[in-house]
Formats: sequence, structure tokens, C-alpha cells
Amino acid sequence: MHPAIEHSGHYSTSDGHQLYWERHGTPQGEPIFFLHGGPGGYCNNKHLLFFDLNHFDVILFDQRGCGRSTPQGELTNNNTDAVVQDIDDLRHYFGFERISLLGVSWGSWLALKYQHRFKHRVRRGVAASVFVPVDEVFDTYDRILQQTLERLPEAGLTLQRTYNTLCTGTPQARQAAALCWSKAHLGESMTDEQLNAFVDHSAIASIRLELHYHLNHYFFTPADMLLRMSPRMTLIQGIDDTCGMASLDWLRKRSRASVVQVRAGHNALEPTLLSKIRHTLNP
Repeated sequence: MHPAIEHSGHYSTSDGHQLYWERHGTPQGEPIFFLHGGPGGYCNNKHLLFFDLNHFDVILFDQRGCGRSTPQGELTNNNTDAVVQDIDDLRHYFGFERISLLGVSWGSWLALKYQHRFKHRVRRGVAASVFVPVDEVFDTYDRILQQTLERLPEAGLTLQRTYNTLCTGTPQARQAAALCWSKAHLGESMTDEQLNAFVDHSAIASIRLELHYHLNHYFFTPADMLLRMSPRMTLIQGIDDTCGMASLDWLRKRSRASVVQVRAGHNALEPTLLSKIRHTLNP
């Protein structure tokens, strides 16, 4: 039986967001922040599977507009640099001098940006199922998203049109747009009845937030081209993940990072990836 802190609460940012957080694990353990995927995702107890809770003091938090953070789905002051700053503000809030990081998927990019911007605050880190929104990766992912929509029978669906409807459409139009998006991405794994139950207010907010980031190129800037990786960071990547492998190639040209490749796709909770992440993180 492992000790558990298991506290939760909200942290108020200086610009109107309330970030939901949870704390699990061992008091005085190695402090580690988990950075979830998305944008638009959220944390849940499955993410604790990555950690030995006898060793770590784990901070989970829902990023701006995500999950139980409020205002839910808020787009104002919601961009990549703001979320990276939130990580450091939360570090200070919890009283940690230095932290470790685990970022998966979209969270891997947040981890990489944080260790570049706040290198003196990082003990070590893992970026898994890597996503770097550099042009060649973004263009591939953009094409995948658009082609996924085009497979639906509804005519003329585009990413921009879907986003516009989710922002300014009637409640019925927003529901229909979110249902189309969910059918495109989840249709093979869910029945129509399950999809209709899935598309609620939270799902609409999450999809709108995901498209807000995507259509703004994930707020990638020329300064991000200068990113360098600390030797204390490890990249863990499934070789069947197209965008992840392209991201990994980009990172390898800019650093001598420690890299672990496994036969897996993108989902960091796949057994092969989960096992490798646990083995890398846990002493």
C-alpha cells in the first residue's frame, strides 16, 4: 500500500483562469508534473499508472480551459506560452525549487518548452509520444485531420468551418458540428448512441479548444526553432506514430537527446509505451 497525498483544488492565474490540480503520492518525494495531451484533454487517475507513488510527489493539472479548470473551454488568454508559464507558477505555488516532468503527446511539447525556458528549474524529464508543431509536422497532422473529416458523408466540412460553428453557431449547430467531429475521430470505436451521449457541453468545449490551438499553429513562433534539449531529458517514441517520428527527427537534429524507440503507436497508455515510461521514470 503506497502513501497518498490526494489533495485537490484550483489555482487562480493572474488573467482569469482557474486551474484544477490534484496531488498524489509521497510527501517529500521527487516532485513531478504530469502534462496531459490535447490540446483540450484533461487528467484522470489512469495517468497515475506512469508513476511509482512511493517515490514521487505527483502533480496533475488540467490545462487552461480543459477538464475541471474554469472557465471551461475559455479561449481568451489561452495559448502555449501561457500554459508553460502556468507550470512554473504552479511549481512556485507548491513550493518546489526544482521539478521533474512527464509530458505525453501535446504535453511533450509543453515539457520541452518548459525545460528550455526554465532549465534551472528542471531535475529531469520524459517526453513521450512526441509532438513538435514545426511546419513539416503541422502540415502532416493538418492533412490527416482534414482527410478524416472528408470521409464523412456531410459535404464541405473543413477544420475552419467546424471551428467557426463551434464558436458562433446556434446550440443545435454546435452540437451537430461536434457530433461530426466525434464521428470522424471516434466513429469506428463507438456506436451512434454512444457518440450522441459523448457529445455534451464538455466535449464541445474540448473540440473547440483543440481547433483553437490547431488553427493558430499551436502558437509556434520563430523563437521555438531555437529550442535545445537538456541532457536530463529522455524522449520515448512509438515507431508507428507518423507525426511523433517526424517530431523526433526534428529534435534529434538539435540536440543529443537520450532516445528510446519502441514498437507502438501514439497512445502513451498502450502497454509497451506505458511500461517503457515507467521503467525510465521509476528508480
